[in-house]
Amino acid sequence: MLIDTGAVASLIDARMLKLVGRGDDPLHPCRRDLNSASGHPLRIRGAIDLPLQLGSREIMRPFIVVDKLHIDVILGTDALKAFRAVVDLDENSVTLKDTGEKFSISSPRVEEMYSTKISSTVRIRSGGQALVVTDVLGEVAEETTVLVEGLVDLDASVRVARSLCTVHDKKVVVEVCNPSTEEMVIKKGTLIATVSVVPESAFETSTVPSPADESEPFSPEENAAATRESDWIHATIAASSLTTDASPDTMPELDKVLQAELKVDFSDSKLGDEQKELFSDLLGSFKDMFVETSMKPGRTDLLEFSIDTGDSAPIKQRPDRVSKAEGDVMESEIQQYQELSLIRPSSSPWASPVLMIRKLDGGIRFCIDASTS
Repeated sequence: MLIDTGAVASLIDARMLKLVGRGDDPLHPCRRDLNSASGHPLRIRGAIDLPLQLGSREIMRPFIVVDKLHIDVILGTDALKAFRAVVDLDENSVTLKDTGEKFSISSPRVEEMYSTKISSTVRIRSGGQALVVTDVLGEVAEETTVLVEGLVDLDASVRVARSLCTVHDKKVVVEVCNPSTEEMVIKKGTLIATVSVVPESAFETSTVPSPADESEPFSPEENAAATRESDWIHATIAASSLTTDASPDTMPELDKVLQAELKVDFSDSKLGDEQKELFSDLLGSFKDMFVETSMKPGRTDLLEFSIDTGDSAPIKQRPDRVSKAEGDVMESEIQQYQELSLIRPSSSPWASPVLMIRKLDGGIRFCIDASTS
């Protein structure tokens, strides 16, 4: 629950009604138009009266039911006035004037939220996804970590992945998906997502205090819970350490190739020793983007293409006559490609002969002769 002194009404997420057993209750019509902190209109379902208790007081208060609220419940100034509650930010407390009861609250945190818009027009095929560059609308510090989320009122045919991203030159990368059955075009300048600044404290680790360090003894139930939590934390850390230590170098051949290639590249480079080392480390950190051998190429579904042959009839050519030695090489290559799932048996009406071209290094290039002459 969030106490928001800037909210003129109290809000509740629609999903919370089911958790409190009021999911089937009819809602009152609500004709108020409310905007979120980012300036976008909220999806209001209606209003409902719910019991609200602060201290020893309990009163019925109206709550506006909202779809996809970023927090379960927001107490606005209407509820604070009804309880005659005074918020003291110096002491992080709330005091009820009528009863004199005082409650501590967590430290206030102001969330910085901005909208982003597409930097350039993008085209996404049906069922495809793409990483797009967006411009942040607002003054956000460089190298700030932000939480990227789709706009609440975004078109249903567009899906934005929730992710963490770092701001560079007031730009963030957003992953967009097209779940529809048709190709989608998102024009430049379209509002696509919101970014919320993630405080640095969110990445700080804290240790679980030992019961022996507490001044007051724990009950047996609390001790058991603390022990289970401590065991779980240590087990997780241990598993992580074992995974890290036992992780083998899965690409030894690539490391050798990279080192050799880097030495050759750096021989004519004007980079200093420190820059060479930094660049080498950078390439090494992205080694999973390279292949160990040309026989194991990667695969992507970001681009698909087809060849339009029009009304032309299929072309089927006879294989060229080759020597037994060349035939053995062809069979070996074909078998290897099949084992790597690069090719598969086909009964297509299209067929072209294979050519074995000798490369300068003495190797053989497996080619298809698609010419019809």
